[in-house]
Amino acid sequence: MSPTPSPEHRLRRVAPRSAHAGAKERTNPASPQQRAIDDLLVRYAACIRSSYGAEVTGYLITVAGGEEELTVDLFDLTRHELVVARASADQGTVLSAFGEVLYVGRFFAPAPGRLVLVPSRPRPDLVELLHETNVTLAWPAGPHAFTRSR
Repeated sequence: MSPTPSPEHRLRRVAPRSAHAGAKERTNPASPQQRAIDDLLVRYAACIRSSYGAEVTGYLITVAGGEEELTVDLFDLTRHELVVARASADQGTVLSAFGEVLYVGRFFAPAPGRLVLVPSRPRPDLVELLHETNVTLAWPAGPHAFTRSR
């Protein structure tokens, strides 16, 4: 199922960030935080590809009026799930990802599943908050596995 944008917005498929994280690093060195996010995305994409043959992509979303462009680093086409990754599972970082996944998810029709990808299990109250709005969390459970909160 391919997402369609609402009429006033434009979605364009691009390579997922996990596909070009290494090449980008050679031409434009990333911050340690960005490298951690890239590593997490690469590992997650490899995990879901190997576990259920997921097809993944990225998106550029041009918001109505063409003045703002949003980047979706990873979208699981097989599950129709938007993925937002962060380099930390602390409260402020998880809440930032939560806001982003809700905001960006509004530009897809039908509405996608929403997943926040973090490097470790967040506090239980944050997991509960995200579940109240149907947002799933995922974190590494070993070198080639991830745990989903639901």
